[in-house]
Amino acid sequence: MSGHSATKSHSAEAAALGFYYQTFFALLTLLRRDTDDAVIGVEQLDDVVLNADGQTLLFQLKHSIRAVPPPVTLKSRALWSSLKAWIDALPTLTLSETTFHLVAVTGIQNGSPLTALASLDANRDELLKELIKEARYVVNARTEAAIKNKKDLPHADRVDGCEAFLALSETERRNLVRRIVIMQDTATIGEIEHHVAKNLQIVPPEQRPEVARRLVEWWDRQVVYSLCGRRHRFISRAELQVQLSAIIGDIERGKLLADFETISEPENYQPDGMLARQIRLVLGRKSDLSKAIREEWRAREQRSKWMNEKPSMATVIGEYDLILQEYWLDRHSRMVEDCDGVEDGEKCASGLNILRWTHDEAPTVVRPIAAEWTAPYYVRGSYQVLAINLDVGWHPDYLRLLGEDE
Repeated sequence: MSGHSATKSHSAEAAALGFYYQTFFALLTLLRRDTDDAVIGVEQLDDVVLNADGQTLLFQLKHSIRAVPPPVTLKSRALWSSLKAWIDALPTLTLSETTFHLVAVTGIQNGSPLTALASLDANRDELLKELIKEARYVVNARTEAAIKNKKDLPHADRVDGCEAFLALSETERRNLVRRIVIMQDTATIGEIEHHVAKNLQIVPPEQRPEVARRLVEWWDRQVVYSLCGRRHRFISRAELQVQLSAIIGDIERGKLLADFETISEPENYQPDGMLARQIRLVLGRKSDLSKAIREEWRAREQRSKWMNEKPSMATVIGEYDLILQEYWLDRHSRMVEDCDGVEDGEKCASGLNILRWTHDEAPTVVRPIAAEWTAPYYVRGSYQVLAINLDVGWHPDYLRLLGEDE
C-alpha cells in the first residue's frame, strides 16, 4: 500500500470511528441520566444534543485512535472547531439554558488556562484573555502571510473558529466561555460498551455484557433510522428503558432474537453458486433468485450468530434442519412420482412450485424454531442453505442434473 493510500485509509477509519463514537457516547450519556423527560439526538445542532430538565447540553466529541492522544491546548484544532460550531448555533439557543461540552479521550495540558473549563464553577477571566490573544495571533499571522503573498497560509485548521470568536462582542464572548465544560479522559469507542454494562446496575452482573451488547445493537439501528428519516430524530430515555426491559426479559426467557429481519445482504455479497444453479434448473425468475439470495444471507448470518453466542445452538439448528427436510421431502417425493414420464417443462414448473412454497407457505406451515419466533426469513433462508448443500432441491431430478454439471 502506498503512503498516500495508507493515509487515506487511516483517515477514513478515523472518520468512521468518530461517527460511531458519537452514536455510542449518546447511548452512554442517556443511560446515565435519571431524568424521565430526557431525549438525545446525534448530528443535530452538535455532534450530540441532550435535552433534559429544560436545559440543552451540546457535546462536541473529539475521538482519537492514537495510542497516546495529545492533550488539549489553546492551540488545539479540536478547541477552535468546537468554538466555531457553538458560535454558529448561538442564534438558535437560549444561552442561559445551554451548556457546551468538549468531550476528549485525552486530558488538558498541565498548566494550561483551559483547566478552568474542567468545572462550570471555575473563574474564566484569565482564560478569556488567553483565548482572545490566541485568536488574534492566528488571524494576524494569516494576514501577514497573505501580504507577503505566501502560497500556503498558516493555521488553516483553526482560523474559522478564531475569526468567529473575535467577531463576537465582549459580552457574548464572556457569556459563551462561561457555559463551556471540557470533559477529560472519557472512554474511547472500544471501552464504551464496557461502560454501558457497568451502568446496568439493575441487571445481574453475569448478564450485563450480553444486555449491553444487545442494547448497543438496538441503539445503533435507532440512530441510523433517525438519520435517514425512518424515525424521530431524538431518542427518549423512556424508549431506552422499554428496550432495556425487553432485552432483560428476552434473556431471562431464553428467547431467540430476529437480528436480521430488517437487514438486507451487502451489495457485494456473492452467495454460493449452487443457489442460483438450483433455481435455474426450474427456470426461476429474477425475483425468485433475488429473494432467495436475501433470505439465504439472513438465515446464514442468523445461524452463525446464534452458534457463536451459544455453541449448543448447533444442535438445535441441526435438528430443525431435519424438520425442514422432512416437510420438503413429503412434497418433493410426491412431485417426483407425479412427474414420472412427463416433459421437462412440466417438471420445471412443478419444481418452481416447490421453490415458491419455501418462500410463501413454509414459514406458516413448518413449526417455528422456537416458541416465540415469528420471523419468516429463517425458514425461507434455511431452505436455501440446505439447497446449496444439496440436502434439498427443486427440480425432480436435481441430484442427477447437478451431478452432471459437476
